[in-house]
Amino acid sequence: MEIKELEVRTERLATMRAVYTCCFGIAPEEEAIKKLLNWAEAQGVLGKRGFRMFGRNTYPTDKPDPRGYEVYLTLGVENKNFSDIEIGEIPGGLYAALRFKGLGNIGFAWKKLWNWIEENGHEHAGWQKGKNGWVGGFEEQVNWQDQKPPTELVFDLWVPLKE
Repeated sequence: MEIKELEVRTERLATMRAVYTCCFGIAPEEEAIKKLLNWAEAQGVLGKRGFRMFGRNTYPTDKPDPRGYEVYLTLGVENKNFSDIEIGEIPGGLYAALRFKGLGNIGFAWKKLWNWIEENGHEHAGWQKGKNGWVGGFEEQVNWQDQKPPTELVFDLWVPLKE
């Protein structure tokens, strides 16, 4: 399947086991990613292909602030040292997904994806209360291991749909 940038698609994801971390603060994305990458480096995962990185905002209250960020890294069978890191999963199911390039485009891409869901008769599966707060969709950094500048990062946004 060829995936075109800024073209919304529906796709079924299998449930994926993952390690994750969550941070709260002014720049929770940077802090959470750094913590997870430090763990991945200690495990010898950096430089290996086949691992997927997902992130998502989390809201401990029903207000937009404070906000946290969870970062997930799918697991390989060889990973056995889980100290200082949580184990969780990326839920399987039907998702609306949109690929885009450039971190600066993330707001536009989220808006486009939510509009597409509404305009095409789909319905969000709903906000879920997780361990770290309310969560909705995922941001997958597709080329996370390529050490690209923010303008060259490729993302897939994932929103779970009601079936």
